[in-house]
Amino acid sequence: MKSICKKFTSAFCIFLILISSVHITPVNAFEKKNKVSINLLTKVSKANAGSVKTASYSKVNEGDNTILHVSFVPSTASTTIQVPLELNKDESVILYQNESRRTFNSGNIYNGQNRSIGIIDVEIVNNDEQAQLTTTVLDNNNLQLNVQSNNILSLVEIQVKMKATSFSTYFTNSEWINRGKMASLSLSQKADITSSTNPNLNYAIKIDAWDKIKSIHDSDTNWYNAGGMQDQFDCHFDFAKKKNAWNLEPSRPDVDYFATVMASCNPK
Repeated sequence: MKSICKKFTSAFCIFLILISSVHITPVNAFEKKNKVSINLLTKVSKANAGSVKTASYSKVNEGDNTILHVSFVPSTASTTIQVPLELNKDESVILYQNESRRTFNSGNIYNGQNRSIGIIDVEIVNNDEQAQLTTTVLDNNNLQLNVQSNNILSLVEIQVKMKATSFSTYFTNSEWINRGKMASLSLSQKADITSSTNPNLNYAIKIDAWDKIKSIHDSDTNWYNAGGMQDQFDCHFDFAKKKNAWNLEPSRPDVDYFATVMASCNPK
């Protein structure tokens, strides 16, 4: 009996050592819910004064989402809408810009540590007549929307969507595993992380999700080569959406994004 007990104790100790070397981050770890909202003090300038209803506003809160609906008949030239955002004083909105410096209507909400805490998207819902929408950040707490109407006489509806995000928005858990001789950060992603059909919003989501990973793991002993790991993450986000898990290896060479894609997200 004593011999059996000794064997059981030794095996249990080995088990504890093994599990202590694996870093598993469950869905509720490091969860800090941020609050973002839109103020209803929205102003519509140069709407069609001859319409029965110049403008109407409504706001809906759906979980971590705040959605502002603005309906109006635009003027024959352009209509300007100012949307106040309810952010903390150290928070700001930065809209996505492409390499040609063109600004789009989707972006990220950043905290004072310059990490993304949420996403924002502005769109015309019923755009059969092809109105042109341009979004500008006037300051940290106000958006200005300009609608080029091109003599549109029908009702136009705009939605401004803000979403506070956390690790569990995109992942169920993450853990460091060994793949061959490589330490690998294995991410169990949710199916809807890449469900948006808006490429500009997807860019903001990709930035936001990567910031969530960094905020949890960049102090891990296995964490290094952040640039190479981000290229691997971007590659999985763009081209390996259906994989059961996204595995990022810091020991892989830090090549550029294109070379990472050409290596099927696993540069050697």
